[in-house]
Amino acid sequence: MVLGGLLILIGLLLPLFVVEGLLRAIGPDWLVLRMREIALHNNVYFDTDAGWPVVCGDLNCYMFSPNSEFQVVTQEYSHAVTIDQYGNRSNRNLKTDTGTSVPILGDSFTFGLGVEDNETFVSLVDKSSSITYMNLGIPGNSVTQHIDIVERRHSSLGNPSHYVFVFFVGNDFQNILESQIINSKRDTVDVGEDSDINYYPTTTNKFNIFSSLNEYVLQDAFLSKLYVVQWVRHKLLIIVNQSSADLMDPIFLVIRNDRHYLTDAKQVLEQKLKRLNRLASKLQFKYAFVIIPDRHQIDPNLLIARSQYYGIAEEQIEIDLPNIVLAGALESNDVPYVDVTQCMADQEDVVSLYYLRDNHLTVDGHRVAAKCMNNALEAIVRQ
Repeated sequence: MVLGGLLILIGLLLPLFVVEGLLRAIGPDWLVLRMREIALHNNVYFDTDAGWPVVCGDLNCYMFSPNSEFQVVTQEYSHAVTIDQYGNRSNRNLKTDTGTSVPILGDSFTFGLGVEDNETFVSLVDKSSSITYMNLGIPGNSVTQHIDIVERRHSSLGNPSHYVFVFFVGNDFQNILESQIINSKRDTVDVGEDSDINYYPTTTNKFNIFSSLNEYVLQDAFLSKLYVVQWVRHKLLIIVNQSSADLMDPIFLVIRNDRHYLTDAKQVLEQKLKRLNRLASKLQFKYAFVIIPDRHQIDPNLLIARSQYYGIAEEQIEIDLPNIVLAGALESNDVPYVDVTQCMADQEDVVSLYYLRDNHLTVDGHRVAAKCMNNALEAIVRQ
C-alpha cells in the first residue's frame, strides 16, 4: 500500500520536475524576464510613497512638507530626497534669481523616483538653462491632479508665466481615466482604502482570487522560484484576458488596436485640456507638454517578450498609437509639446534607461531624457 502510494506520488512529481528542467533550460524569453523580475521582488511601483511627508487637501496631495528629507530604498536603488523650502523636490543647483521660473508638473518620473536630487531630468535641464525649472513632480499624480495643483499653488509659486506638464505614456492615460471615474462617483460611493468602487473593466477587481493567489506565490520562498508555476500563470492570464479583463501592464491597454480603452481615455484627456485652457486664460499663463515613453515603446525585444507573455498578437499592437492620439489632442488645442520617444529609442543601450522591475528611469534614463528635451523645451518656454 505504502509502496503503491509512493509510486503514484513519483509518477505525479516526475513530469513536473522534467517540465521545470526544460523551462529553465530552454524557456521562452518572456519567462526568463518574468523570473528576473520576481528575483528582485520589488513592489516599489505601488508602495514607495507610503509615509512620505506630503501635504494633502480634500481631494489629493499637492506638495511635500517644506524643508523635509526622506529615503527611498528598494532592491534596485537607494537614494535620499530633499524637499526645498517651497515644498518641491530640490534640484541641488545653486542659481541666482533668473527672473523666469517654470514649474514642471508630473508623476514619479518627473519627481525622479530611483535617482538622486541632482540626477532628475528636471535638475539636469535646470542646470543647463538660464531659466529656473522647479520640480513639482508627485508620484501617483496625473494631469487631473496637476491642474488642481496649478489652481491651488499658482499664487504661492509666484504667478508663473509658463508651466510644463509631463505625460508618461506608460500609465497616464489609465490614471486620468480612473480619476474621472472616481470623481464621478465620489458623491455616491465610498472611495476610502476599503472601497469596492467599480473601476473601468480593465482595472476591475472581479478577479481578486487571481490577485490573491499571485501574491501568495510571490511571497512563498519555494513557489516563487518555480518556472512551471509562472508558465501556468501565463496560460491562466491569457484565458482571463480573453474575457476582456486586460490584466496587464497599463501600456498594453493603449497600444492595442482592438480595444476601446484609448478612445475612452482620449475623451477624458480632451476634457482636462479644456479645463486647463480655461485656467490658463484666467490666470494668464502659457503651458507645454513633455511626453515620456514607456520602456516597451523603445525596447523592441522587451515588447516582443511581454506581448508573448500576455498572448497578444503582433498585428494587435501599434506602438506609437498613444503618442499619435496625445499629439492630436494637444495640436487641436494649440498646445506645444516635446515628444522624446524617438530620441530615446535611438540610443544604443535602451535597456539601461529603465529599471528592470520598477519601470522608472535610471540615472542614464534621466540623462538621456534631459538631453532629448532640453533644446526644444527651451525654445518653447522662450517664445
